[in-house]
Amino acid sequence: MTQLDGTLSELARVRSGSEPIVSLYLDTRWNDEQQRQRVRLFVQEGIRRLLGRCGEGTPGREGLARSLERLRRHVAGLTSQQYDAARRGLALFACEALGLWRVLSFAQPFRPELCADGFPHLTQLARLADDHEPVIVVAPSPQGADLFQVSLGDLGAETRIRGFVPRRDADEYNPGPAQHGREYERVEKDERHQEAFELRNRRAAVQQLAAIHDRSPDAHLVLVGTSEAIAAFERDLPERLRARVIARIPRPRAWDRGDSGMHSAGAADGAAAALAAREREEERRVIDAVVGQSLRGGLAVMGPNDVVEALNQKRVHELVLEEDFALTGWRCDQCDAIGANAEAADTCPYCGGDLKVLRHLGEALVARAVAAGAAVEIVAHDNKLHSYRGVGAFLRQTAQGALRGASAPAWGPGAPGASQP
Repeated sequence: MTQLDGTLSELARVRSGSEPIVSLYLDTRWNDEQQRQRVRLFVQEGIRRLLGRCGEGTPGREGLARSLERLRRHVAGLTSQQYDAARRGLALFACEALGLWRVLSFAQPFRPELCADGFPHLTQLARLADDHEPVIVVAPSPQGADLFQVSLGDLGAETRIRGFVPRRDADEYNPGPAQHGREYERVEKDERHQEAFELRNRRAAVQQLAAIHDRSPDAHLVLVGTSEAIAAFERDLPERLRARVIARIPRPRAWDRGDSGMHSAGAADGAAAALAAREREEERRVIDAVVGQSLRGGLAVMGPNDVVEALNQKRVHELVLEEDFALTGWRCDQCDAIGANAEAADTCPYCGGDLKVLRHLGEALVARAVAAGAAVEIVAHDNKLHSYRGVGAFLRQTAQGALRGASAPAWGPGAPGASQP
């Protein structure tokens, strides 16, 4: 299972010189030759387009061409099934000058994208990490529970906790003539006996769940089963685990067939559905909060100009960006600061250095936020956020200057954004 812990931060700090960094995202859910051919054509056209932007003799062009050729061969190997392409999504980052060649595969597909820029394009990876947080799916039973760990949509470890439950024998017990009252006593005793075993098994499962969750404290919980089984299990959960439950779903009928593969697939699907519902609610909450705090003059700013300024000052706590954000900007060659209005500046306002146009300002915002340790929330198109040109940010500190929610500028010898991607 591919983990993103540290990967995003590491990639966000990578920056190129004259040779651009290539970023490739693919949906590898191909079932026939026609689909594989479409992928090959997409990559070939993308390579032709990228090389066409660099004229002969342009610094870095030869290295870029070699990186793209290596990428093309890798994709050709995937589509011809020389390599394993069982996963649904591929992310690849390459730059010969930096010795960078990173291939990542995931259980979730990506929107096809091939580009070359001064930094890796990380928006799709950041959204994957945000939308597919770790989940532990719990299916309680009288014998204990089945636990499925799901991360980035990918099924990891499975744990089965099983204890003894005595068979009820009330139907087979014959109390004999004139002893009907003792029959009910026996039934009640059997039920108490069984409930005691079920309680012990349930508590053993809760204890194992707590141990697993302690190793992944950010994981959410999804409970699967009948309402009675879920309610009984949830009553025994400590409060810290009960607070992590995000969904309670019925036990799929297909699970009764005893097919372990069906259980695993159902656990992954259940986790994905629960996370999708939670993410929609979370996006609405985040957008309302960032807009509201900004309007109150609190710890938030809205719009590309103020957000870029906050990122240059390293004051962003969480970046909130629309998935279809498509503005351009600039980046300083000397101090590495970024700006939102390429047409309004001839030189860097911080150091007077030369500027380069950023065709993908949103990607620069994501890379800058991740490199600074800020969270990134990529949201679906929303009219409220779109009225602020699709971007906002929560800030770390209160303000005294013109920038709402930010502290007064406190530059050192370098300009804002120095040594940042």
